Amino acid sequence: MKNFSVAALLVAVSCVSIAQEKPPEPPPALVEIEDVRAERIAEQIWVPGTVVSRTDSDIAAEVSGRITWMAEVGDSVEAGDVLAKLDDHMLQLNYQQNSSNIAKWEASVDLLSRKQVRFSKMAQQNNSSKDQLDEIISDLEIARQELAQAKIAKQLTEYQISQSQVKAPFKAMVVERKQSPGEYTGVGQDLMRIVDTSNIEASIRAPLSAVPFIRQGMTVQVKDKYHELNETIRTIVPVGNALSRMMEVRVKLNSGDFAIGSAVRVALPHSEFHDALTVPRDALVLRKSGAFIYQVDADNAAQQISVKTGIGAGERIEVFGDVRENEPVVIRGAERLKAGQKVRFLEKDDQLAQLN
Repeated sequence: MKNFSVAALLVAVSCVSIAQEKPPEPPPALVEIEDVRAERIAEQIWVPGTVVSRTDSDIAAEVSGRITWMAEVGDSVEAGDVLAKLDDHMLQLNYQQNSSNIAKWEASVDLLSRKQVRFSKMAQQNNSSKDQLDEIISDLEIARQELAQAKIAKQLTEYQISQSQVKAPFKAMVVERKQSPGEYTGVGQDLMRIVDTSNIEASIRAPLSAVPFIRQGMTVQVKDKYHELNETIRTIVPVGNALSRMMEVRVKLNSGDFAIGSAVRVALPHSEFHDALTVPRDALVLRKSGAFIYQVDADNAAQQISVKTGIGAGERIEVFGDVRENEPVVIRGAERLKAGQKVRFLEKDDQLAQLN
């Protein structure tokens, strides 16, 4: 009976001891972290725009004629390359006629010049009348002017012959034929459309209310379905109308980033810039009681911090609260964390693979 009591007492003491032991801590959670940033931000509005070329031209001929050859749609040309050729047969005939007229008037000038010399000597000896000499001098001057006009006509014909080959004024791509070989084209009639695909920008329509907050040279976000890039405002045209209250803003783009004619959206500031602490939007954990984030301290422990949100700045958002700029914030894996739980994190690429 005594032995049984001692055994029971030992079992009871053992149970009390086990009950007093602390439960084991959960293992460190694998998370992805990002920096808290102190930056200047402003409220943003997204406005639509279209990608355009700064040089988009309809090309016409300066002479009339039948088209004998044209560049194909899709051809890339350098400045000075031939875009189209016109039949120059009539111009070549005019050139020959101009050359003949020049020869005729050169002969007249030569003859009258010799007559002027001869009659001048005779007039000095009183062997001819002064009226005859004046008439020869007048005819010589007329012949010289006719010769000058014949030379100008020849130069004009030479220029027209050169213009029978329509050349590209700048580096471009042929995007549309407005006429075809075999057709007759007139002076100033559009032959084709060419576009400089290497010099592009976004033309956007923005509200006039954004004028106080934007400036030339400012960096803005430009995005479409596949890209999101930071680009520079090239120029602002702060002129609208009474109906739309919209103005045009041109944003410089890099060749190849966006296709000409595609739709884009541009983020413009719509308030004054101010200093703020921002975190990635993925760092926010939303609950009915409010929003909070987890920051990782020097001991790799996740500290829960209640925050209030401000304005968004792209993929980041302004936060207010006891947020410490020198400690990273958890942006992936926060949903499974508990306050004070230890965390571990790898390099970003490895981290993403393991979290997935």
